[in-house]
Amino acid sequence: MKNILAISLLSFLGFSARAQASEPIVTSTMEEECATYPTGYEGLMKFINNEVNYPQDCVEQGISGKVFIRFVVNRSGNVSKATVTKSAHPSLDKEALRVTNLLHWNWNPACKDSAIYMSLPINFEVSDDTSEDEDDKPSPHFAGFDIGFGSLMMDNPEDYAYWNVSDLNVWNFGINILEYKIPIIKEYFGLTTGFGLNVTNINLGQYDLVHTSTVPGGKSDTLFAIEGLNNLPYRQNGLSYGALSIPLLFEVCSKADSKNSFYLNFGAVGYWNFGGTWSTRGKYSNGDRFQNTVNSRFQMAPFGAYATARTGFDRYGLFVNYNLTPLFKKSATATLYPLTFGITFNFDY
Repeated sequence: MKNILAISLLSFLGFSARAQASEPIVTSTMEEECATYPTGYEGLMKFINNEVNYPQDCVEQGISGKVFIRFVVNRSGNVSKATVTKSAHPSLDKEALRVTNLLHWNWNPACKDSAIYMSLPINFEVSDDTSEDEDDKPSPHFAGFDIGFGSLMMDNPEDYAYWNVSDLNVWNFGINILEYKIPIIKEYFGLTTGFGLNVTNINLGQYDLVHTSTVPGGKSDTLFAIEGLNNLPYRQNGLSYGALSIPLLFEVCSKADSKNSFYLNFGAVGYWNFGGTWSTRGKYSNGDRFQNTVNSRFQMAPFGAYATARTGFDRYGLFVNYNLTPLFKKSATATLYPLTFGITFNFDY
């Protein structure tokens, strides 16, 4: 007995190929369907959409057409004896046969037949629209969350103990809001840019910052620290600062879509430092808690840049950042270059 399954497939070709399908038309002389696709109509369309490669010679010549394939499905769900019953072009016929032979079907055990014939019309069409579909654009790997730790690199660290109270005295958190990728070599290589916000904290241990001339020896254009100046034990003592960042990264990735894709970014990130906060917390000798906050520029350089390298798979990755410019203004304090590394969680819009 024959079970005729008619499915129309449209393949639109711009800079990339994609397929859309119409509703299937099913006719049968049997009370039950003997062969069905394992994941249903949508799964069949998804499989064909992913597998169809529009022949390049037909793209160049603008050749479209509908190919009718007739084939046998046996009890194992395998396809055999696929033949072209209506030709459109030799290259289109060959591609339609190739995709048809990749299909595998589910067989209904209630069927008495050992095999059935099926028909699959595939419509190839070259689109005049050469604009890329938004979903087909290469996905960048910048937007997301960064969490990292690190240290301050400097000359003569023994002279600046307050910038070096521990091996990992720096932590930072970043949220990268915008991202955009300019393809250079298809989806595999391009330039990525965007926009982000970073907050960094430097642990100062038991040191008090001095950034005005109110203390003997202090100058308004310098920044230093004195241990135990206020004779208050700190449970928390840190200098935090925020910055807006714009990256310019070379990106190498294995796929256009970020899902199940390996990626490697390297380049520079420019930033604008919009201010800092020195915050201390602790307890007085009588047990009362205290919390003090001072907001200031703290002689920090308003503009700067850092080199970065980022790599990962899918939505998870690692990064390392190293400042190319000093964190503070010239002669304000030690010449500091933050070095941080951590993990990143990417997300798509």
